[in-house]
Amino acid sequence: MQTITCKCGCSFDIDHEHTIDLDAQPELKDKIINGSFLSYLCPACNAKVNVELETECIWKSKNTVLLFVPEKKRMECLAFCAGAVRIDAETDKKIKTEVVKKGQTPVIGYPEFADRITVLDAGLDPEIIEAVKFFILDDGEDIKGKHVQVLFEQLMGPIFLKFHIHGLKENEIAVMHVPRSLYEAVADDRAEGIRKEVFDALYLGPYLSYKNIHIEGADHA
Repeated sequence: MQTITCKCGCSFDIDHEHTIDLDAQPELKDKIINGSFLSYLCPACNAKVNVELETECIWKSKNTVLLFVPEKKRMECLAFCAGAVRIDAETDKKIKTEVVKKGQTPVIGYPEFADRITVLDAGLDPEIIEAVKFFILDDGEDIKGKHVQVLFEQLMGPIFLKFHIHGLKENEIAVMHVPRSLYEAVADDRAEGIRKEVFDALYLGPYLSYKNIHIEGADHA
């Protein structure tokens, strides 16, 4: 059981599975994608309460084990992925912390979690998608220097990939249709070892994201 609190002040208990199996529970995949996973109704005011709780997501048919890390733990997760070592100030000894276990791929914050599940469900390669996001940001003159988030939305038939860009304008979401041919071209580049530095830079330890290259709110180096 887990206790959560609504904005109205009411606290109530929920059942939360810390490990889920998307092959055994395919309905959870749809809930993650449509945003209803970890969404509850407050018994006092009937308002929807969305929470982020650490969840291991096993998807053997996709050869994937994801670790959904709440946004509030982003810096802790990034520090661990970067190999940072914590030292006890009193004993001067290393503090062993295992934020991400071997074999897990972290995704930080619900939007990233839903994005990765959507990408895998569409049969696409997450590494190629993250590279495409980087190139979208790198090439977009109206995007550079702004605090934006690029999320994969869906396949639009065999021709286009649909992305949502958050943050260009307040309270608005920009829609971008990227040709499938760009995705295939980026995949070919990887296979041929072209722009290897970009693909390498997408990773911070086990954490895969265009954000490891793109510094939000600033142009790329």
